Order: sequence, then C-alpha cells, then structure tokens
Amino acid sequence: MPFARGLTLSVVLLACGCALATKKVTTPAATLTSEDLAQLPKPSDERYFVVFFGAHDARRQPAHAHTWATLVRVRASDAGPGGSVTPGCVDPAFDVHTISWLPVSGKVNALKYTVEPGRNYDLHETIRFSDGNASIAVWGPYEVWHGFAHRFLVQKEFLDSGAVGYQAVDTFGEAARRGNGCDCIHAISDMDPLYARLRYALAFYGKPATANIVRRFMHSPIWIDPQAAHDWLIPRLGLGAYTLQKRKYIGFSKEHEPGAAADLDTRAPVRPVVSTLVPNRKQP
Repeated sequence: MPFARGLTLSVVLLACGCALATKKVTTPAATLTSEDLAQLPKPSDERYFVVFFGAHDARRQPAHAHTWATLVRVRASDAGPGGSVTPGCVDPAFDVHTISWLPVSGKVNALKYTVEPGRNYDLHETIRFSDGNASIAVWGPYEVWHGFAHRFLVQKEFLDSGAVGYQAVDTFGEAARRGNGCDCIHAISDMDPLYARLRYALAFYGKPATANIVRRFMHSPIWIDPQAAHDWLIPRLGLGAYTLQKRKYIGFSKEHEPGAAADLDTRAPVRPVVSTLVPNRKQP
C-alpha cells in the first residue's frame, strides 16, 4: 500500500474513533418533528422520489469516494415511462434537487483538517465529477411521503445558504470542534433527528456509506411501497448516459401510513438488521 494512501486510510479510521466527541452541525432539518411535517398540506398532483448514489475507485481512495442523494418531484400526471428521455439531461418536467456536498475547489483532501467553502453539485455534474475515477452504484428510485421530501429540501437549503462548509473527514479538526463543516456523508445524515454522526461512522465511505444511509433510513416510516424501485425514472433523469451499478436493498423497511405523524424521528424497531446489497447486472 502506498504510504500516502495508507496514511489517508489511517486518518479515516482514527476519525471513526473520534466520532463520539464530534460536534454535529445544527441544521433546521433535524429539528423538524413528525408532527410538524404532518401539518404540511400534501399537494394533490405531486409525487416524490429519492435516489441514492455511492462511488469509489478500485482502491477505495477517500479522495475518489463520494455519497450523494437526489430528490425528484414529479406531477402525478407525469409519472411513468415516456416523457423526455435525453442521455445526460433531466426531463424538464421534473423538479430535481441533489445533496452532493463537495469543496468549491473540486479537490477532495482527506488530510485537510480545516473547513473550506463547500457547495452542492447537481446530479449530472456530480456524476461527471465521479465517473472518471470511480464506479458508481445507485439505490432506488424509491417513493417517499411529502413530509420527508420537505425535510430533504430544508437540509439542502441550509447547505446552500453558506452556513456550513466542507471538510472531507469531519469527525476531528475544525469541523468536529466548531460544528461548522461536514463531509458528503454527513451532509445527508445530519438531517436525521435521532442519531448522531457516530451512527454514520466514516469507516463506511463511498458505496458502503451510501448503503449504510439507505439501511438506516429504511427503518423509518418515510416510504411509499419501499420494495418498489421506480426504474422508469432512470432514463428520464438522463442516467442512461452512464454505466451505473444498480443495487437493491433487501431487509427491513417501514412504510409510511397516510395521515400518520411519522418520519425519521420515529425510532426504528429493536430487531436485528438484515440487509443484503444485491448487484443487478442489468444496466439502466
């Protein structure tokens, strides 16, 4: 193992041990309760879907690992196959929001322990950022209730506000002390009102980190028919332009009950987690 890579991996593993002391970014998305979300009116002609992505290279170098998620708002009348299919372009009928937190510089440095400016890259910008150095896996698209969609959008708005910066390993250094920075994983998981960053340890990065987020979120009642993957969205999101590894979550999942006040702050049942990440060789 080259010295630089070994040192970087050692830093990541050390960071996992520091997670208990790290200061989680205070985000408005994590303060939303199920009751707050249940009060939101549901638009009659809208559906919401979330897609999770993970990427890393063959050597799993942290600089080439990334986790991101995309929320898609679709008019119910526009749902299903058809629409505009252009590889590399999103169907203009969709309203798409991506949490893909990376440094403004575009250079990920796992050995930098200070916070730098960050920004969300859009879906196709992120794939182009990752595609040259890493293989990309995708989970979903899964349908979610409108309350979780709101939480997701609040988290993205907070990140986009400039209130928080980027740090590739945020469990020590400036981000851990001051709670003013996060990495790509915690940019998503910090919206979780139940669990601290220890639940999303940086021993998982790249595709395993995304799998860990999917597993945790599946245990809260945010899903509409969680076993259904709405693959008709893949070409309409323009993802047919890329080689993606389609993954399927198999394990416990909790469906949202219409009218119920239940979201990520609804604790998962105490039971063993059985999750298998099944590669699907059929490309989108």
